[in-house]
Amino acid sequence: MPELLLVRPDDHVIAGVSLPGFAVGAGPGGAPLLVAGDDARLIVTFPPQHVAEEASFPDTPAPFVPFDPPVPVWRSVLSGRSRVAFSVERGTTIVPTVAGVLDAIGAASVRPPSAPPGEEDTAIELPWRLVLAPADSAGTSVHCVQAAAPVTVSGVTGLWCARLTGSAATPLDAGLSLQPVDGDLAGRDDDLGFEVALAAQERSLIVLNSATRLAAASRLELGALGGTLSADGVWENFRWRQRTVLGRDLSVETAVTGRLYPLGHRAVFEVFSERQFDPDAGNAAVLRRWSVLTVTEPARRPPADLAVRRRFPFDDVEILTRVYAGLAEPDWQEHAPPDGRPPLRTHFFPTNLAGEFIRFPLRVGSPTGDLRCDLPQIFVADLSPEYDSLTDPTLADTLAGAYGAEEVRLPGANLDLVRSPRPRDGDVHEVHALDIAGRLTGDGYRPALAGLEVRVPALRSLTGFAAATPVRFAENYLARGDAEDVLFELTGAPIDVDFTRCAQQSGGLVSPAFAANGLSRSFGPVNLAGLPNPVTGLLDPRRVFPPEATILGFPIRDLVSQVRVPPQITSIIRTGRPPAVTMRWKDVKLSALGPFTPTAGTRMNLTVTTEPGPAGVPGPQAHTTCTVNDFALVLPPGPQALLELSFGRIEFTQVTGRPPDLRIDGLRAEFLGLLQLLEELQNAVDLAGAARFLDVTPSGITARYSLPVPSVSAGAFSLRNVAVHTAVEVPFDARPVQVTLGFSSRANPFNLSVLMLGGGGYIEVVLDRHGLRRLEAALEFGALVAIDFLVASGEVHALGGVRFTLEQDGSVSLEGYLRIGGCVEVLGLVSVSVEMRIGLTYRSDRKALVGRATLVVEVDLTLWSESVELDSGEWVLAGGAAAVPGPRGLRQLDGPALDLQRWRDYRAVFAH
Repeated sequence: MPELLLVRPDDHVIAGVSLPGFAVGAGPGGAPLLVAGDDARLIVTFPPQHVAEEASFPDTPAPFVPFDPPVPVWRSVLSGRSRVAFSVERGTTIVPTVAGVLDAIGAASVRPPSAPPGEEDTAIELPWRLVLAPADSAGTSVHCVQAAAPVTVSGVTGLWCARLTGSAATPLDAGLSLQPVDGDLAGRDDDLGFEVALAAQERSLIVLNSATRLAAASRLELGALGGTLSADGVWENFRWRQRTVLGRDLSVETAVTGRLYPLGHRAVFEVFSERQFDPDAGNAAVLRRWSVLTVTEPARRPPADLAVRRRFPFDDVEILTRVYAGLAEPDWQEHAPPDGRPPLRTHFFPTNLAGEFIRFPLRVGSPTGDLRCDLPQIFVADLSPEYDSLTDPTLADTLAGAYGAEEVRLPGANLDLVRSPRPRDGDVHEVHALDIAGRLTGDGYRPALAGLEVRVPALRSLTGFAAATPVRFAENYLARGDAEDVLFELTGAPIDVDFTRCAQQSGGLVSPAFAANGLSRSFGPVNLAGLPNPVTGLLDPRRVFPPEATILGFPIRDLVSQVRVPPQITSIIRTGRPPAVTMRWKDVKLSALGPFTPTAGTRMNLTVTTEPGPAGVPGPQAHTTCTVNDFALVLPPGPQALLELSFGRIEFTQVTGRPPDLRIDGLRAEFLGLLQLLEELQNAVDLAGAARFLDVTPSGITARYSLPVPSVSAGAFSLRNVAVHTAVEVPFDARPVQVTLGFSSRANPFNLSVLMLGGGGYIEVVLDRHGLRRLEAALEFGALVAIDFLVASGEVHALGGVRFTLEQDGSVSLEGYLRIGGCVEVLGLVSVSVEMRIGLTYRSDRKALVGRATLVVEVDLTLWSESVELDSGEWVLAGGAAAVPGPRGLRQLDGPALDLQRWRDYRAVFAH
């Protein structure tokens, strides 16, 4: 195969020529000739036709300064060689000279290439890494127009070039199409260390889109100093425009359309490269490259598909800024198509020159007001029709993995997230964050709420729980819409809805507690495991309430057997006003449990409402009412019952600005079994008409009822100071409600006397749901003598007694004591009294016998009085474990109180 090198210095011809299919023959005079045989071709090889120069951002210094003194440098790389293959008819002869070969080139036609091109096919690398073959736009042949001899005008010889033209060429349009013939090379992302005007992603898109329509070239020239190209490619989703002269780019523009993930707005990403004169580089013409992202669909309407709309329950989503310039070079990410083809560069995160994600400012329409926020997004190129990224579910998965769920912080926006024509209180939520992701739908990418952070105003108001709670839409709601009641499932730890530490907020008598892992539209925080059974309509209290949750101190899980709804804790959220909070649990039927004995009509009802106060009243106004009606406490429970306390109604109420109130109606005590002998006393005791006293403390509220029994006298017999009292204590913490029943009291015992012999005592019983908490009883006896001589009077008494105390822990105290004393009063002016008490107590918890003695002396001289108390302290007489040894081997428990000096001072008063 003849091979020639064409060199002509006059007009700078430099080209290699290969002539496969040619034979060397002899012409006239014996001069050599090249004669074309079958399938003869003429292949012209050109030096590199393009210089890929470094393209830097506008108004930036030279990217590379290698010398001292510094010299600004923009780096570059040469393309590979280019070749054009011409078809030559059989018998054609070529004179083996420069002019002869150039004449033959002008007469031949460009041979259509193979794909991929072989070593003898047309392959023009212009621009760098984009290998093209010209085709006639009219579908016929491509020819080469060039000068076989140097062209000189006015002493100036023009530069030789090979101009390729189509059959319908004009002076302004070569009439060519450009066919990419080496897609692998175009997509190769060589690590040059600098950016070029036409990057790998853009070259790949030219190759990809050329499968449907070829780009047009109005000018294509090849020469020793580089090629000249004017190319325009316009496709459905991509545009390419390039102007290159003598191997150096003047301007390159590309534009790829796509969508922004996850919101789905249409956008176009444009990259511009332009040669500009740089004053800082001695006015050298350098390439500057910049990119612009333009949102072409600033507002998106909500979809018609309700199932899609439930996942993102908003109206129009508008991107407020449409044009974003000054972007950093995109870092295109690859995705492998599902059909097994090589990976494609499909998406990137737009970033600024500092490497920060571009945050797109948004207006999100909502019935309760527009939201203003910003969100980073991914630009996803539309690669259709050859490859439609918008319908590839695998790409959607790739994007979801790359994007995750972006959190949008909100300042507590009140949002209706259901949009139901039948709204409920739980449709509007106080939202503090949105986790926005994307989903592939029939019309492209649509946003979806992967999660939210909400705060529950009802719990904040009632229990103080104010933390933001991460949630997501319940799958049943997404499938069924507003026919489903549970709107959210919690994605983090359950909410500890616990009123055992603040029972006053839940009506005092009831202390609900449960772990809420869902938010219901009707009931607020709920435990999903304890929702009503769809068959029976009842919920299982044991799956909802822990043992600590109580009604009247009894476990809810055991006391409630048939309940249809959980406690309702909801908020009515209104923009510009504090939320209205409601807690309701109505008509809860109670069952028998231990001493608790209900009737058929026993019910618990709870209502808590919190409303904004009227004008001029700061803070919310709360009203709490809780009632339990028609029940009894039988003690001890079972056939050996001795006492029954019947309650017609217990009502706890509390209003903001007022102390809580506890009212008990229909209270009656009935003695049973062995205590029926007290039936007459029972008839005399009508607790329902007793006076009520309230004792309110930060830890609870107690309602006390006390009813005196008339004194009874019959001859020498006298019974006085008998009172029956009861109390119901409602703690505001985890302690159970407790009931106290007593006859007289330790401070004020009853008194029984027969002539000079007398005594007294008291009995007090404390009960709660666990049974007996405390039993204390005391009886005393002795003699009492009183005399009155008008000018002087006095009395002397000697009484002995016993006191028995049984605590809940089983410990027992048994005390025997002796009281001896008396008093003398003279003319009402001088009074002297002496009281001595000696006690002996057995304490079972310490297995100790303890003694104590006290002496109290009081003198009253009308204008002066003094009282002295002498206390021995407690001394262990036997057993126990005391710490301080005392006299005669005794051990002192609480320190001596004997004050000898005070006793001497007291005696000194009478010395005068």
